[in-house]
Amino acid sequence: MTQAGEPREEPARRAQSPDPGSSAAPKRAADAYEPEQLSFQRFDDPEAFIETRIIPRIVWDSEFDPSAPAARKQQAEEPGPDRLDRAVPATRAPDDSAESLVDAIDEADRKNLGRNSLLMASGTLVSRVLGMVNASLQTAVLGTLVAGSAFKAANTLPNFILVLLSAGILNAILIPQITKAMKRPDGGQDFVDRLVTATFVLIAAVALVCTAGAGLLMRAFTSLSGSGLQLAIAFAFICMPQVLFYGIFAVLGNILNARGRFGAYGWAPVANNVVAIAGLIVFLSMWGRQDDASAWTPEMIWVLAGSATLGIAVQAAILIPPLYRSGFRWRPRWGLRGHGFGQLGRFAGLTFLALVIAQGGGLLIMKVATYLADTAHARGIEVGSYMHYQNALNLFQMPYSLIAVSLLTALFPQLARAWQRRDDPQIGLSDMRELVRRGLTFPALGIIPASALFIALAVPAVRVVYFSLDADQARATALPLMVMSASMLGYTIVTLQQQYCFATEQGKTNLWMQCLLTFLQVGFALLAYLVPLEYGLLVICLGMFVGNTTLALVFVLYTRRQIGDMGLGSILGMYLRLGAASGLAGLAAWGAYRGILALMPIPEAEMSAGTIWVWQLGGGVIGGLSFLVVLLLATRLLRVQEFFDLLNPVLRKLHLPQVG
Repeated sequence: MTQAGEPREEPARRAQSPDPGSSAAPKRAADAYEPEQLSFQRFDDPEAFIETRIIPRIVWDSEFDPSAPAARKQQAEEPGPDRLDRAVPATRAPDDSAESLVDAIDEADRKNLGRNSLLMASGTLVSRVLGMVNASLQTAVLGTLVAGSAFKAANTLPNFILVLLSAGILNAILIPQITKAMKRPDGGQDFVDRLVTATFVLIAAVALVCTAGAGLLMRAFTSLSGSGLQLAIAFAFICMPQVLFYGIFAVLGNILNARGRFGAYGWAPVANNVVAIAGLIVFLSMWGRQDDASAWTPEMIWVLAGSATLGIAVQAAILIPPLYRSGFRWRPRWGLRGHGFGQLGRFAGLTFLALVIAQGGGLLIMKVATYLADTAHARGIEVGSYMHYQNALNLFQMPYSLIAVSLLTALFPQLARAWQRRDDPQIGLSDMRELVRRGLTFPALGIIPASALFIALAVPAVRVVYFSLDADQARATALPLMVMSASMLGYTIVTLQQQYCFATEQGKTNLWMQCLLTFLQVGFALLAYLVPLEYGLLVICLGMFVGNTTLALVFVLYTRRQIGDMGLGSILGMYLRLGAASGLAGLAAWGAYRGILALMPIPEAEMSAGTIWVWQLGGGVIGGLSFLVVLLLATRLLRVQEFFDLLNPVLRKLHLPQVG
């Protein structure tokens, strides 16, 4: 199924000497390799494959690497991939061949990994901040009971369906196949036109079916009843067309990423949040808080759900101008036979099946969470609901998206191109080892401290962002957030696992790994039925921790067996040292926050909501500053040099003093 990348002549690469740590030249090319086989051939002799091409060491951005040769630093000053038309002549001799363009994109992506990641991270940061405002306003409009669960379920279901399309079909296929097709004499125009045409037809068909069946989907995947169910169905009919716009956004974004352009894709969600926030403000000005599911009118439903769907449509439309400026032109072309699509069928089917299993697990979690809240409400008690779960997940996603998604999205096209070069005897799997190592290292340098920070300051984070919640409701959100945050590193490595399997077209491997993850998460979700209602949501979140941590470990061991040693000992050592430093910083942050609250002159019950918010914000800020100071001291004491290699280039760009 997997097509080997065609060997190509690269004199500049051939001229490089063998790895300094090696004592011999390569003895022979790699054995034939079938990625879909779980038991596959490795090199008979570990010395038989020795790296002969050294990827320039990129700590964060080659411009700031003090060990980089002067020539490489000069290259780093050239325009990045967002201005690739001017960057190509500066880095290689003029060459109009399609393969030369792919090489230029790959070279720019490698050199500008830091820039691309920062560009996406900045957009993600603004989008996530606005997303928190959006979620906070939703809580102010809907409350945390039945009406809130109804809208969250209806507005979340298109995301589940999107993941089936995006991660199951689009992300898994588009970037690897586009990068392959770009090497064809026509630059892959005919192939990509047919692929995009078929994808748009699939997305439109799925969106139409889901919209028509919105009522059945709400009945099947929620435990709501009565007026709550009717409200959820009404929301779903308006929210379900989001599937179409989400799908278009994913297609256009993947094409941009494959062409080395990441800015618009990272910033487009900002527009979505702006539109959604505007709709919520209009709603509040007209009707105020509406937490009674039976009191909703058609006008209310259209304003809330309609603005949410309009935001997704705007998000997709924003990608069209930068795609046009990149030189991409699409013309609908029909017919898939005889154009090289047959090889994609099995991989796409296995990947889609894996995502069906994953989303089935997610829908079961939604059903269990809504059951817990509905049952507790009927008994006259309050427990953590699906609204609390989603609010905690929104906060959890902020550092994950800002750090992990930004880096791994920029890394994914490089993984796909590296895999397509694996049969080149001068390169082999050395690129893959280096890129997977980066994927295991770079995100962790931010994710591990973020995990400790969110565990320590979960309560003030919830009370500042979701300011309309009282102390008990905030605690019901903060506790799941703490458990989720503990799984942040495993969650990030599982994202790398999916990208690795997509880039290498290992559908069967991805399937059994996803089955393992879903099995563990579903087991904990079913266990939530057996524990007291007040602990049900925490048990669900514990499944997230156990599942992702287990699969992360399995993936790392599997990958080492497949592509060779990636220096896992040094990576694990970095994890442990940075984890210890982050733990100490987390304790300091929690102590500082509690110390600030101890200074409150009167009990919280006697304060106004605004005063409570100010104290929570002050405690969170002081706690965050304490975390930063202790983290810098502890990382220096424990010699986590990788952390400073990541931080100092950013400080230099901001013209701030360096640390470490």
